[in-house]
Amino acid sequence: MIVQYFFSSPEGDISVVPDELAKPFKMAPSIDHPFLTLGDYFKAIEEFLLRDQEQSLVALLEDHLGRRIHLDQLGKLLIRSEKHGALYHFATIEIFIDKQRIKYALNTAVSERGQAWLNHEYPLLGYLGESFNLPYLPRVYLKGELEHPVSSGKACLSIVLAEWFEDYHEWHHSMVPTPTLPSPYEGEGMGGGGESERSRIRIWDQRCGHRFATEEESFEIYKQASKILTLYYDTQSFRQIYPWHHAAGDFVVRIRDAKIDVRLCTARGYDPFMGFVEEEDINPLVALIYFFLNLTIKMRLDKLDGLGEAIWAGSYSIQAALEGFFEALHTMDSEGRYDLGKVEDLLSILKSFTHEEVHALFRPLREAYQEEEPGDLLVIEKNLGDHTEQLFRVIQRFRK
Repeated sequence: MIVQYFFSSPEGDISVVPDELAKPFKMAPSIDHPFLTLGDYFKAIEEFLLRDQEQSLVALLEDHLGRRIHLDQLGKLLIRSEKHGALYHFATIEIFIDKQRIKYALNTAVSERGQAWLNHEYPLLGYLGESFNLPYLPRVYLKGELEHPVSSGKACLSIVLAEWFEDYHEWHHSMVPTPTLPSPYEGEGMGGGGESERSRIRIWDQRCGHRFATEEESFEIYKQASKILTLYYDTQSFRQIYPWHHAAGDFVVRIRDAKIDVRLCTARGYDPFMGFVEEEDINPLVALIYFFLNLTIKMRLDKLDGLGEAIWAGSYSIQAALEGFFEALHTMDSEGRYDLGKVEDLLSILKSFTHEEVHALFRPLREAYQEEEPGDLLVIEKNLGDHTEQLFRVIQRFRK
């Protein structure tokens, strides 16, 4: 079997040359591991995949192909480093066997914090997959802990093998020089920039090159992301997928033949928001309204190019979030998962709020945001007045 190591790039795969294998492994985008090298990282992945255990790549491939196989039947194994994140190191693997190509995603954590998160996410993704039977989260297949001996000590790595969303790409807001043109949504530009610059969603297409999304594509991305999060909301226990953030690349998108399809890469938690679980007499409709209000805020937050300053999306995202939210509720109602009366009654409640009441509803959320990203809080505080006014207008015009 041939095993090859690559770096992923918009221009295609870049082969890892021997000299690069001796370079320090990145614990985070700008932090070197004290002794682990890039070669150690690739070797650890290879060892994890090919070790002789029941829970191994071979066993997974046998389930996939529906027959017994042996290691010597694998023609080629490609291990591709995709990116280094704050918690995980993301790679993809491709296996070539009997003229078939099978691809998986692989997350590795080397820090104690990253390993704790990965150990939490693995069973949670399994639980959400079994409980909801929805296609939006990746299926998880294998998990293992590996102590990889190196010359300077032993490195402990946590590794999870999961479903790969083929041709789905990360996206973030980027600044683009362009005249400020009227938008079909709210009569506003896509972002919060000035006359010569504004932010727009840029899709990090690793196959065809990075490109800016159209306004219609951006609207649909926000709509589907809002729908996905709502579909996983539990109206009785108030549990929801949270935290999540566009800056972390949690949502990915595929655009094929003018059809837009969004997926959620991970689930870091599934608990009630704002401590509602501690209040036994909380009205489930009130909890759902706060889920929606928080959704409209968080949908607007990103970081410039994923790592820069906090950025605030244009108000078109409010309309998109509202449409995705109610589309999901109607789906849940048809499946018997809504259990809060008629969906139209919730819309009537939202429409009954005055602008002043909508603004007041956000006060408890502001307290919750103080414990989260400080840069986000500054942007939220700066834009909250306009946001509540825009949200009020969008709700009043909405028909479902």
